[in-house]
Amino acid sequence: MNDILGKKCPSCGVKFVMKLEKCPICNVELEIIKDAKVFDISGFNKDGFNKHGYDSQGYDREGFDKEGYNREGYSKAGFDKNGFNRHGIHRYTGRKFSFQNIDKDGYDFDGFDKEGYSREGFNRKGFNRNGIHKDTNTKYNPDGFDLFGYNKEGFDKNGNHIETKSKFDLDGYNSEGFDIRGFDKNGIHIITWDRFDLLGFDKDGNKIAPPVEDLSKITGATPAKKKQTKEPVVKHKKTKKHPKRKRGQEVIDNFI
Repeated sequence: MNDILGKKCPSCGVKFVMKLEKCPICNVELEIIKDAKVFDISGFNKDGFNKHGYDSQGYDREGFDKEGYNREGYSKAGFDKNGFNRHGIHRYTGRKFSFQNIDKDGYDFDGFDKEGYSREGFNRKGFNRNGIHKDTNTKYNPDGFDLFGYNKEGFDKNGNHIETKSKFDLDGYNSEGFDIRGFDKNGIHIITWDRFDLLGFDKDGNKIAPPVEDLSKITGATPAKKKQTKEPVVKHKKTKKHPKRKRGQEVIDNFI
């Protein structure tokens, strides 16, 4: 049917094609309606507006949406939803920051957005959203730690492992590469610098050497220097010399 909607029942409000004279529902004479009030199957008139006066994108004839903002995001007063004008000045503070110290683009005083990233895309630790550090261009910062604070071996700066949540990794070694008994992966002990510990046991618990009694004999160790004590110097106290009293003075003192 090529006929457009052009009549409306004054009783039930249903719209009909032009060729009908009476409403088939109410049996009353139909009224001719204007083109602007004639809507297609999608609910829009020939100008592209629905019965509420908005187009398919939600803007009225003046170009504003239901909340009063145009396609650029500004109200008739010239401010966006966050209260900033086109120059970035806030409506109520009169400066480039809102009461929450956030600017027009959503950055704070330090230049970071609500997710913690700068305009260049790096967070306060220097990592971008992909975990790449701005100084090294790798997943690790200059100190060797990644975005989450772990190094390549999976330890954080406190020596805790990411998987075991302890000081040792899944193989039983700490951040310095030693197991709980002080041996590294090559079987060298952290104190003796040899294949046995202070008791003479190797990495596998075999007795291969006598206990170490003198640590100064360990390869590379240096004996502690003895502090030289100086003998205290005895200083004799000086005795005060009392002046000899004259004979006449003694007579006066006895008299008093």
